[in-house]
Amino acid sequence: MIARACTLLAWFAFASLLVSFVCVALADGELPAEGVVAVVGGPTPGPTTDVVLLSDVELRARIELAVASDGSLREVPHDLLAATLEEIIGEILVAREATRLGTPDPSDGDIRREYDRLVASVGGPAILTALLARVGASSPEIDAIATRRARVTAFFRANLEGSGDISDAQLETAYANGTHPFGDRPLEEIREALRAWLATESVRHDVRRWLEVLRARTVVRVFFDALVPPSADAAPASPSTAASTL
Repeated sequence: MIARACTLLAWFAFASLLVSFVCVALADGELPAEGVVAVVGGPTPGPTTDVVLLSDVELRARIELAVASDGSLREVPHDLLAATLEEIIGEILVAREATRLGTPDPSDGDIRREYDRLVASVGGPAILTALLARVGASSPEIDAIATRRARVTAFFRANLEGSGDISDAQLETAYANGTHPFGDRPLEEIREALRAWLATESVRHDVRRWLEVLRARTVVRVFFDALVPPSADAAPASPSTAASTL
């Protein structure tokens, strides 16, 4: 199964080199809908497209900050916003591909597991509740993140063996190597949080491997100006330039 998955990935990686990436640039004088930073599946929001809101990107970025630090509310680095947008677009592309291929929807249990992983990754329900209150977000937004991640996991479960499954041996190796954001805290204290973090990183890795192929055949329109800090001295990246890095 693993060999077959690797063969498929190699074939798709080769195929992606034969297909031109499609990106619709922002026309001069044209502004996106308020709060929209990306549209996936077409040039404009509509019944067949998915939109990404700036508020979605900021919430996900603040969750990342909570995982990597004490979760205090501070300005989100622009690089983190850009990376978070890339991650969300990747998840949407995979979810759309899952729908196209008829991949079975995740079960309630699958969604609950992703929700529990997300809660564990930030340090527990109390920390997540406090974070949501500080940024003015709501629990349905967390439910939406968990549901989309469950769809991504279901897709990879159908196409790649063991996506998101972290064994005790992998967990202990990662802890021993220090390849995690939990510092020198005792393993038993952060075991489940570390497992959740490793599972998330595993899914991210798989998303990246498929991203180039899926974006090659999908219209992805990104409004980069929405993510450029007002005080930035440098000129905003043009859509054609930035598209090559997202």
